[in-house]
Amino acid sequence: LDGNLLPSAAPLLLAYHKPKYVLSVMEDDKKYKDQERKHLGQMLSARYKRCGMHPVGRLDYDTTGLILFSLDGKLTQQLLHPRRGVEKEYVATVQGKV
Repeated sequence: LDGNLLPSAAPLLLAYHKPKYVLSVMEDDKKYKDQERKHLGQMLSARYKRCGMHPVGRLDYDTTGLILFSLDGKLTQQLLHPRRGVEKEYVATVQGKV
């Protein structure tokens, strides 16, 4: 193309609203298998797991919120590394006095 680079394709990202009591990992630690805790690996379709989709970040077990899945490790690092300064917003509802 006359020495010009082809534009790269937009990265494939999936957005998922993580419910309460789901671990933000693709597989639970072997030592906890008997507890049968739910995890993101159970929520993601097999076709996306096979191609290497991984969660971008994590949320606590007992919280809900947006989790992105990506194929692009470089993009994941750019979104998560503190040096990049990507703003993240968290909203918490607390019972009792703070």
